[in-house]
Amino acid sequence: MTLLDILPSLRGTTTPRLDPLVWPVTTHCHHGRITVGGVGLDEIADRFGVPTYVLDEESVGGGGKTFVHGLRDAEMLYRTAPLLPCGVARSVAERRLTVVVHSRRDVALARQGGLDPDSIVLVVDAADSRSHSEVPPWPGGVGRIVVGAGVRIDTVAAPGPESGRQKTIVGVRDTCCAGATIRRVVAAPGLDLIGIRCDCVPTVGDIREQVLTAVAVMCDANREHRVLCTELHLGIAGGATDIVGSSDLADAIADAVEDACIRNRFPRPRLSVDAGRSVTARAAVNVCRVHHFERTPGGPVVVLDSGAGSVVAVTTGELVAAAVANRHPSGPAEEFSIMRCGSMIGAPRCSGVVLAQDVRPGDVVALVSRDGSDLVGSAAAVSVAHGRMHEPTTG
Repeated sequence: MTLLDILPSLRGTTTPRLDPLVWPVTTHCHHGRITVGGVGLDEIADRFGVPTYVLDEESVGGGGKTFVHGLRDAEMLYRTAPLLPCGVARSVAERRLTVVVHSRRDVALARQGGLDPDSIVLVVDAADSRSHSEVPPWPGGVGRIVVGAGVRIDTVAAPGPESGRQKTIVGVRDTCCAGATIRRVVAAPGLDLIGIRCDCVPTVGDIREQVLTAVAVMCDANREHRVLCTELHLGIAGGATDIVGSSDLADAIADAVEDACIRNRFPRPRLSVDAGRSVTARAAVNVCRVHHFERTPGGPVVVLDSGAGSVVAVTTGELVAAAVANRHPSGPAEEFSIMRCGSMIGAPRCSGVVLAQDVRPGDVVALVSRDGSDLVGSAAAVSVAHGRMHEPTTG
């Protein structure tokens, strides 16, 4: 037991152990043990082994709430996690969040987890669509599909009485390429063009320029093909809410849409915003156990029990926090490198990880990434809520 445990009032004068802007909202420290969703992370490590990918159901989708509140009637699009346990899929469905997926496996996991097809947006990559010769390679059961200039339209959807016409969004970069793609989509018997997507960097000038282009393309589609596009999807690059103020960005988007519609005398479309936010941002924790600790010429290294993958390099900018989860550390903090047990020389490692100097073998260590991704190739996944653990779905 430490002095902080004996005299809790001292905690108010110390630096918080867990940054509330990084960790899941249900994260607490109780007698030195870190809990998420009312469950101790050391308990999860004992039950499921290590490394384990833990998702807080209550925090799912929380990363974009402040941003979307600044946009009137806007739909927020979230990226999916590499793993989609049943509890997370259930939370997404209950909150009526819309997720963006990029693969068949993501579609299958989302549907298996109970997500409404209308809440799933499939973005088809041009290279992936060209790599398949069979038609159709993509599964049904998604609300909308986003296609760009290089996508093979014949691989996107199969017309048929069972599935009906697939709602389709065309991604644009310029009016010339957009016109050719729109003609192919309109001519496809199984596709129904309902909107346009444009991507921009989070600056007032680029947002205005790209939105003006997108609305102009909508006008052209209406004039040439008698198709009224009712949705505008706006992609903001670079994790927008981290680069500029949420309210400022929301105001810039709202002003750009209103101005573009007035200039083109076009009815205001439904706005959907993809700011690159993962549905698991601030909702996931990677639970690991220390195998051993060593000091090397390059600095101290914490070696974790081996998992199915390896720790990603810190240069990706994904790892943002780490903490000993099974006890309250008593020593000062120090920067470590973290690597997987059994890794070969030169294998990827996280450097610059701040942990207590007294970290020791057997300690449970929690790692948090910016987007909630699995940093360590976890062998198991579990979601937590209200003191309960939910086993993951398989597939």
